[in-house]
This record gives sequence, C-alpha cells and structure tokens, in this order.
Amino acid sequence: MERISTTNAVRHIIVQSSVCLYREKTVVLLSGLFVVLVLVSAYLGWSATSTVNSIYADAVIYLQSSGQQVPPNPVQELSPLSLMRNMSIYVSLIGVLASIVIGYQLIASDRKSGILPLLGARPIERRAYVFGKILALMAVNGGLLIMAAAVSVVTFLILPNVVLNSIGWIKLFSFFILSYGYMVLFGLLAIAAAASSRSESVGLLLPVTIWLAITFILPSLTGNIHPTASINPISALASPPNSTFFHWTGWLVGPFSISESFKYLSADLLDFLPTSAVVHSIVPPLPDLILAFVGAGTLAIRAMLRMDMTRGDFDV
Repeated sequence: MERISTTNAVRHIIVQSSVCLYREKTVVLLSGLFVVLVLVSAYLGWSATSTVNSIYADAVIYLQSSGQQVPPNPVQELSPLSLMRNMSIYVSLIGVLASIVIGYQLIASDRKSGILPLLGARPIERRAYVFGKILALMAVNGGLLIMAAAVSVVTFLILPNVVLNSIGWIKLFSFFILSYGYMVLFGLLAIAAAASSRSESVGLLLPVTIWLAITFILPSLTGNIHPTASINPISALASPPNSTFFHWTGWLVGPFSISESFKYLSADLLDFLPTSAVVHSIVPPLPDLILAFVGAGTLAIRAMLRMDMTRGDFDV
C-alpha cells in the first residue's frame, strides 16, 4: 500500500477534526459564550466611558458657570487599555474551559467513533496524527481569539475620546497572543488526558480539575486570594500577607500557579497592574508560562504517540 505523505495526512486530519468540532454542541456553546462575553466586555468599556464623559460634560458646564477651575477628564487620565481588563478573566475562565473541551473532543471523538483503528490500518505516520491534532487545536483556538481581537479593535475605534497610540495597539495584540498561548496550554493538557485515560469521564474531569486547582486553589495558597476574588481582575492581583507561610508557598507552589502569572502579565499589558503588585513565585511570570506550555505540549505529544491505534474506544 502506498504511504500517504505526512503533509497531506496532516492537512486531512486538521480538516476532519475541525469539521467534527463544529458539529459538537458543547464546543459551539462554549465558543459562542466566550464570544458573547467578549462583546459584553466591550460594551462595559463603552458604557463606562460614555457615562463618565457625560457626567464630565455636565460638570464642565456647571464649573464654568460658577467660575471654578475645570479638572481634566478622568477618562483621559486612565489608560484606554484598562477598559478591557475584564477580558483577562473571561479568557482564564470561559476561554480556557472552551479550549479544554476542544482538546478533549479532538481525541475522544476519534476513540468513541472507531476512527483510530481505521487510521492505524492506513499507511499514515503517527507523527502526522500528532501534528494534525495539535494544529487543529491551535487553529480553532486561533479562530476564537481572532474574533475576540476583532471585537476589541472595533471597540477602541468607535469609543469616543479614546485613542490608542502605537504602543497601545502593540500591547493589545500582545495580550491576545498571551491569551492564545494560555488557552492552547490547557487544550494540550486535555489532549494528553483524553489520549492516556482509560475512562472517558476521567479524560475530561482530569484537565478540568487541574484548571480549577490552578485558577482557584493555588492562588489561595500563594497569595491568600479568596476564590471569589479570582474572578475580579483587580482583587486577583492583591499582595499576599507578609508572613513566613506565604513566603514559602510563593516560592514552592508559585511556579505551578500559572493563572497568577497569566493575570500578572495581562494586567501589565492592559495597563491596570497595581503598583503594589508583586510576583509570588520564584519563577518570573513569562518563563513560568513558557515552561508550562512546553510541559503541556510534551505530555500531549507523548500521550498521542503511545496511543493504541488498534482499539477504537475507551477501555471502561
């Protein structure tokens, strides 16, 4: 039997995987919810800016009529990027959850539908399957982030009295690149779990449990951040108590609390990082996320390479 070229095999796997994903109602629902939240974030930024501008315009009329000094517009004193601060929370919650479901379905759908034995019987190199699935994950997540970026760009273009300079645009797009990598990271973990788990339920619950622990539990150990504060972009950056316990947990547990690294970098890029914010971990935020991304990619590749292509379903 003539061997199929790796390039053609990868292309077919990407197309087949993407089509199957768009047929999954859960994937479509979470993806749609993420886009809706991006629109909500843009609306909140527009509403807040319009309200402050309206109040300021009325205040200017009153102050001028009474001969008092007119202070500067508070909107112009804040960075326009800070209007999108809620985006960091939406990415770390709904965006990551959508990526987990996408990564899980990329492998689980093949295992449940019986496609694996068919692929195993064809002259396709295993690396083509691995690359195809990873590229499909990256492509679908990329589509979600492109839509989010487009909504943000339109928002800044139509907001009154809000102008982004070149540095601001670079920071905005850097934030979406960071968000893209963070979402793909958890999608890779989901691929690894779905490829290596014997149980279908464990394959999904494992990455979700890891995500919950990283997002809500570890920040409580390293920064005394209550779970409800983790969904607030400002409260999540609060400084930890000055105690021996949090000093040690920051050093020992901090490198695994990648959600804190993501929120710290997001706040820096969107210009709402408090001056009192500190890095709890011994590893700086950006290297921490890079190491986590490489680790998740290694786990995903290893799990797919070790899959039994002769079996078409979960063992349990």
